Parts: sequence; structure tokens; C-alpha cells
Amino acid sequence: MNDRKEILNKFDKFLNVIASLRDPKTGCPWDREQTLDTMKDFFLEECYELRHELEKGDHQKAADELGDITLLVSLCAQIASENNHFDMGDVLDAITEKLIERHPHVFGDVTVKDSDDVTKKWDDIKRKKSRKNIGDDLLMSLPPMLWAYKVQKKLANIGFDFKNADETLFKVKEEFREMMEAVKSSDKTKIENEMGDLFFSMINLARHLSINPEAALISTISKFIDRVKFIEGNSEKHYGRTFKELSMPEMDNLWELSKKTKVMEEHKK
Repeated sequence: MNDRKEILNKFDKFLNVIASLRDPKTGCPWDREQTLDTMKDFFLEECYELRHELEKGDHQKAADELGDITLLVSLCAQIASENNHFDMGDVLDAITEKLIERHPHVFGDVTVKDSDDVTKKWDDIKRKKSRKNIGDDLLMSLPPMLWAYKVQKKLANIGFDFKNADETLFKVKEEFREMMEAVKSSDKTKIENEMGDLFFSMINLARHLSINPEAALISTISKFIDRVKFIEGNSEKHYGRTFKELSMPEMDNLWELSKKTKVMEEHKK
């Protein structure tokens, strides 16, 4: 592991590399073309790739993905500095000030009970500084599922929430019944509205059960893909035909076999 001095030296070298990439004469054409506007979409992709590696527990790949995110942050700071907007020093000053300001229980004399109390105080400090109403504070530029999750957590911090998972599950069942009624009506707008309500209540249930809904969905998608790969890899062996040539009952049989095979593999570990 590197000590603090080594890390600072490496970070200084890294920032010099970023500056070189942007050099008007000798830099990289792609890097020179980038603007703050063109950079914005890269962040979401890289953050999801990082999450994937953290989910898998691959520390080396996680370090690589964190490097990619650091590249994006530093390149944005370099672009901004060239236009006299801000530089990496401003970025570091801003986050340092924010951390000290929002952790009065560490850098001041405020007392907190637990991490939930920390979150509530963090939101209070943030809202007071921005002078936003609670409703304004719920407007975020996030993927829909994460946005719903964040909205629900923020409202729970001020007491606008179901008491427990049982109450939330009751709401899920209610929304499911309403969606089924909408399906019977064949009214697409109504179905879409009720489907949204059902998704929102399911995300709320996940939160009450201390489950991150995005992590749960990612796990299911990965599991689904593994089973599709199993069917594709075993279709010739079991039926003498390709995946696309199988009937639905044959696909279902291989689907069930993939589940049994997975269970057997886990028992062997």
C-alpha cells in the first residue's frame, strides 16, 4: 500500500498527464475535443460499471473503474480551468468544506444517535443552505428507480412514511389489484399510471426491508442472463437443435435444469 506522500506524488503526476492530454499542440485529439457538456454522459456509464465490479467483489477491477471515474473528474476540472471556471483545487475545497459543514458531530459539538440520525441532519443542513423547500429538494437528475428510492428516503427522514414493511406490503397488494383492474379496462394510459404506482410501492417495500431495489434487479438480470446462456449452451446436447429452434416447453425444461445445476454447484462449494 502507498503512504500519503507517495499518493500525493502519484496524483500530481496524474494531473500532469491530464494536462498533457489537453495540450493544444501535442495532446490527444479526442481529449482536446471534450467539453463539460460532452463529458456528462460518461459518468453514469462508468458509475454503473464500478457498481458491477463492487457487486462481484473484484477489487482490482473496482480500482480500475475508480480510476476511470477519477479521470472523468480530473478531465472536467482541467477543461473548466482552461475556461477560467474552476480547477481541481476548487473541487477539493468545495468537497472538504461540505464534509466539515455536514459532519458537525465530527468537527463540532453536535451529538448523533446513529447513522439514520446522521442522514437526517445531513439533509437538514443541505436544505437550509440551499434554502429549498422539501418538495424542491426531491427534484433530482437520477435514473427513475434510484430517484424513487431517494425520494422515499428523504421523506422518511421527516416522518412521511409507512410505519413498517407490513403496512408497505398492504399498499403493494392494493396497487397490484388496481393495476389488474386497469389491465381489464384496456386503457393504456390508466395501465401505465397504475404500473408506475405499483413500481413505486415495490421500491418502497424494498426500502423497508433494507434491500436496495437496484441491487436486487441487477442480481435478477444477471441470474436471468446466466440461465439463458445455460439454455443456449445445452440446447444441442439435450435436443439436437439451436436455442432459437427450441419450443417454449423445451426452453422451460432447460430453464429448470439450469436452476437445479446452480443449486448443485453451490452445494459443492
